[in-house]
Amino acid sequence: MKIIPIAFIIFLIPFNSIFCYKSKSKSEQCRVCRNLIDNFIKGFEKTSKGNFGGGNTDWEDRKLGSYVTSDIRFEEIIENACSSKENDCHHLLEEQEDNLLDWFKTKQKNLIAELFSDICIDQAKFCCPSNTFGSDCRQCQQLNGQICSGNGNCDGEGTRDGSGKCKCNRGYAGELCSSCNDGFYQKNKNDTNTECAECYWSCLTCSGPEQNSCQSCKNGWKFNSETNLCDDINECLEDKKCAQDEFCENTQGSFVCQKCDAACQECSGPGADKCTGQCSKGYEKISDSCVDVNECEQDTNPCSSGECVNKPGSYQCQAKTDKNKNNKKQTNDLLVKRSFIIGVMILCMLSSYFTKQYFLTALSFLFGSLILFLLN
Repeated sequence: MKIIPIAFIIFLIPFNSIFCYKSKSKSEQCRVCRNLIDNFIKGFEKTSKGNFGGGNTDWEDRKLGSYVTSDIRFEEIIENACSSKENDCHHLLEEQEDNLLDWFKTKQKNLIAELFSDICIDQAKFCCPSNTFGSDCRQCQQLNGQICSGNGNCDGEGTRDGSGKCKCNRGYAGELCSSCNDGFYQKNKNDTNTECAECYWSCLTCSGPEQNSCQSCKNGWKFNSETNLCDDINECLEDKKCAQDEFCENTQGSFVCQKCDAACQECSGPGADKCTGQCSKGYEKISDSCVDVNECEQDTNPCSSGECVNKPGSYQCQAKTDKNKNNKKQTNDLLVKRSFIIGVMILCMLSSYFTKQYFLTALSFLFGSLILFLLN
């Protein structure tokens, strides 16, 4: 009964692979097709100087046909067009093999650059010509003859995918990327192009790169009309910005909230000497600082049984260790070991005595004495 599901799964594997290939986006399918054609062209150029026979071309023309359009050469080219792990490439090659063979047999004299157009655009319909996009290869948006004013990319360009909208380069904005984004100014402009450059880092809008060229400021800064500079706003001077157990630290154009010291419930800065108001539990105020209370040194020992160990802001009760009990256990263990060794020594000496092997008697005595010495 278990064999049928396994066989069914094995049967479905190739269909699942094909389904995954078909479900890929058009832009991904175009990429796969482009790579296939690139590899096919490499193989085509690599084999362009070869011939099957290696010498007698007249014999080839008569018996095998020209190597230039031979099946042997074609098989050699497509054999290396896809790597073993590129399933998508193999599926596409299987689909387009007849079209590739037709081009190879009848259209080789055409420009090889047209192979991509023939296969990926006209046959597979995965790609579009340059500067076009979408299912029907519509023209990307242009200004003065340049896609996205030359300052961005057309979404889906060259594929049957995408919206055709301009995706502007950094610093450019607008439907056609023809204006400067916030934080940038117009450095140069002519009839065909606009060049944007970055403002000083505190400026939202500006007329140039200098610090005093600001026209408006980014968040966290305020414009100073007297100096034409953007001054940093100290947010920590405004209403409370942070949680009760945090303090505010100003940064350029912003602020961060930092945790108070463990000794403080509230604080104005880092450290136990910056506590404001009451100290945390387990601490007491001494000379404007919150200091740890040593509960173990107070009149009433907090540990009814065991040993008190002080910790920052708290304490811990630990069970007392019975040193006498430990020493007694160690002594008993040592006596057991000694008794065992002495017993073994006696048995060895008796055995060697009755067997008249007196050398072993002496050796057993020395060996046992050494072990007893090391145990002490």
